[in-house]
Amino acid sequence: MVHYYFTDGKERFGPFTIEQLKEKNISESTLVWKDGLPDWVPARNLSDLEALFVKNPPIPPAASTPYINPTLVVPPKTWLIESILVTIFCCLPFGIVGIVNATKVETLWYSGQREAAIKASQDAAKWVKISVITWFIVVFLYFLIIILSIFTGTDSSGIEI
Repeated sequence: MVHYYFTDGKERFGPFTIEQLKEKNISESTLVWKDGLPDWVPARNLSDLEALFVKNPPIPPAASTPYINPTLVVPPKTWLIESILVTIFCCLPFGIVGIVNATKVETLWYSGQREAAIKASQDAAKWVKISVITWFIVVFLYFLIIILSIFTGTDSSGIEI
């Protein structure tokens, strides 16, 4: 059986078996000696002592806080500005419905009613889009009537020229 000695720089300790060295908690840089070595060497240089210095994989930190999905931290878009603009420039009734839904979004969100807030945001977006589409249809029909009245030879009063 092989016996090892180690030193702390002032005193020599030993003889020890490998099992006894494990209990001594020597480091890789601790100087050791065994029969057959010409001089003291760092423990990391002896292949038979490698088992003493096996690096354990790092332990991941404990999860102190649960994972929070970032999409659940930020409230959904309110569509308030768009609702106000379509109320002013397009369609008053549809814009007002959009404003009502848009003002509910943040209140519902911060009161913990996430699904209701998302639904209110989607409804506000829906009414903004309906307003814009309605505006385009009205403008298209207006220009179509003007163009048809020009080609048929009637003015806006309905009298032929």
